[in-house]
Amino acid sequence: MRFKDALPDIQRLSIVAAVIMLAFSLTQLVTFTPQQISIEVFGILLDFSLNFSTLTIFLTAVLAAAGMEWLIQSHPDYGTLPTRWFSIRHWIVPVLTTLVIGVALDNFSGGPLWWSFFGLGSLLLMAVFVAEYNVVHAGDENHPLATIGLTALSFALFLLLALSVYSANLRLYIRLPLLILGSVAVISRSLYLRLGEWQPIWALVSSLIVSEIAIGFHYLPVTPPQFGLILVGIAYALTSIITGIKESRREWALWAEPVGMLSLLLIVSVFWF
Repeated sequence: MRFKDALPDIQRLSIVAAVIMLAFSLTQLVTFTPQQISIEVFGILLDFSLNFSTLTIFLTAVLAAAGMEWLIQSHPDYGTLPTRWFSIRHWIVPVLTTLVIGVALDNFSGGPLWWSFFGLGSLLLMAVFVAEYNVVHAGDENHPLATIGLTALSFALFLLLALSVYSANLRLYIRLPLLILGSVAVISRSLYLRLGEWQPIWALVSSLIVSEIAIGFHYLPVTPPQFGLILVGIAYALTSIITGIKESRREWALWAEPVGMLSLLLIVSVFWF
């Protein structure tokens, strides 16, 4: 297969990526007075601040899902999909990507890192769109490589999300839902790519484990890179263990990958940062 066959329609890809990143760029030009929203849950008063950046994140998430669907419609095998809703699985990582970009840009707003992350986010978003396009058809010769790349991008996005929410010094009741949403999206999509079927219960249980660990580290003196690497290591290890159980692996074949990756990330987090 030629290189251009591995790419979605270039015009559609350019339009989708440009519209999403244009929406993010408007956060530097348009603003309004933040609206404070208070909600009482079980006697606990929760305060939220609704501003233009928050609305932009929700808007770009919708645009990412719609844009991914538009790109998939240009795939040669789109007509062979079982149902019209089958392509929803391809929305998960693009939506997560816009969430990560939005949180990070809001965190770096007004600083010199904003434009750097804006450019990086643009490339990352296009890479995710291309990777998702190449896993539409399991029999495609680009599918194995795209699966590896998409899995790596998913966990890299979760790392960036953890770094962003930890660096922003958000309250725990705001930080935790973001991390749970990110871990559910990454783990469920990675399990589907590995096993070819959804594992909602496994993904939910794994995300709860990750969230419990995140709560514990919220009160410990760790740096944002350490926090992110530890969470990614736990999420990846759980994904690998679930895959091994479903594939009936035994002994070392089951534990080699999760233990090795988790140990590597723990060593990096302790001695590098």
